[in-house]
Amino acid sequence: MNVNENSIQAFFKQLAGHTAAALLLSFCCLSLVSAESLDQLESEIKKRLPDIDISSISETPIEGVYELISGGQIYYVGANGKHIIDGDLIDLDTRANLTADRLGGIHIGLINNIKEEDMLVYQSPKDTGRSITVFTDTSCGFCRRLHQELDVLLDAGISVRYLLFPRAGLGSPAHKNLESVWCADNPQAAMTIAKAGGEVAQKACSNPIESHMAMAEQVGLRGTPLIYLDTGQQIPGYRAAADLVQLVNAGEPAKVQ
Repeated sequence: MNVNENSIQAFFKQLAGHTAAALLLSFCCLSLVSAESLDQLESEIKKRLPDIDISSISETPIEGVYELISGGQIYYVGANGKHIIDGDLIDLDTRANLTADRLGGIHIGLINNIKEEDMLVYQSPKDTGRSITVFTDTSCGFCRRLHQELDVLLDAGISVRYLLFPRAGLGSPAHKNLESVWCADNPQAAMTIAKAGGEVAQKACSNPIESHMAMAEQVGLRGTPLIYLDTGQQIPGYRAAADLVQLVNAGEPAKVQ
């Protein structure tokens, strides 16, 4: 979870042991106040969570339940601003996860705010405009496995954009290794050497690793690799490159939320 305040985290700890579905049912039954204007609702929420950073509040398919976006995450609130839900909203007719669908667009929008010059990019020579973005670490076995298959993606016209995430944290050997990769004369070649277990000459320079780690926190990274298709679909963990090609080609680039 990545919301810029402690009060909401403390509130969610009190909800442990309850399912999102049960909370939603309970919430719908308890909300007795008719929908107020979004400005009034935001004001009510900030009375209770004064440090919360609210990006937007909008309607959902459920009357009296509103979507709140904060810190790159989605929550649901009632019309009176007294209740909040941390969980997924599911359409039972289509079985679609409405929360996940919305998050994809939100997260790819945040990621696309990073300039490609501040990513480590393997550009496809076919330049179709399609891409995947991967949070990666040189010490991650499945990251190495995916890297071995990059040519499958590049040959299919899909560029690969790496965001650097040392799992052991800032100042760790993994962090220094990624910094050396970034600072190398040929970072793409250095990354390939590092992911094959080879030695990369140690170098230090200005780099975007801390900003990549901050983005990872914002999108709720739990482990590497974390893959985002340009469709907005999030894929936690390894997926074969051939499968990624099919998934990218089956969809259109996401409309940024």
